[in-house]
Amino acid sequence: MLGNDVVDLKDPETQAGMQHPRFDLRVFAQEERARIARSGAPERLRWIMWAAKEAAYKVARKLDARAVFAPSRFVVRADERLRGEVELPEGRRIPLVVRADAEFVHAIASDRADFERELVEGLGALGPCTARDESRRAREFATLGLARELGRPAEQLSIEKRGRIPQLLLAGVDAAVDLALSHHGRFAAFACELTQPLQRIEAGRSR
Repeated sequence: MLGNDVVDLKDPETQAGMQHPRFDLRVFAQEERARIARSGAPERLRWIMWAAKEAAYKVARKLDARAVFAPSRFVVRADERLRGEVELPEGRRIPLVVRADAEFVHAIASDRADFERELVEGLGALGPCTARDESRRAREFATLGLARELGRPAEQLSIEKRGRIPQLLLAGVDAAVDLALSHHGRFAAFACELTQPLQRIEAGRSR
């Protein structure tokens, strides 16, 4: 199971001083607040940990629809390469990898430690669009990226939401792969595990 979250580090709401004065207290555990205080780049670290918590929560929701997002109880621990884990309130540890530069943070979490072996991911600009169109543009971006990866025409792929979970369809058939989508500010991002079920669909269609 995958979860992801993207943060536009140039978006006005992510700038220093734009959060509620008690934001850090509500969102971060004591050890996380201490790391932010010690950091030479506290704003960047703040949003790395926020994105990691969001990504881990999306995994938790897929595992159990009753999962509740209590961000200060989702504790992020990552090394200098931005690989690590998020510890959930019940003690479960969700493996994590984060991509980040001066413009964005993209966090990807999974219930499997080896998830990067089959991971396909992408991040790109949404382009000019209204807030109403952002989700549609994010789905289009992911569809194009996955079509390139699979070597299939983009029109054969589509993404539909079932509940709050995106599902990849290949020629109208559920591809039975795990997919996560996110968008914020200027960016859309996706993460997908291209696993054996998709290979079986491809083989069946080629017979």
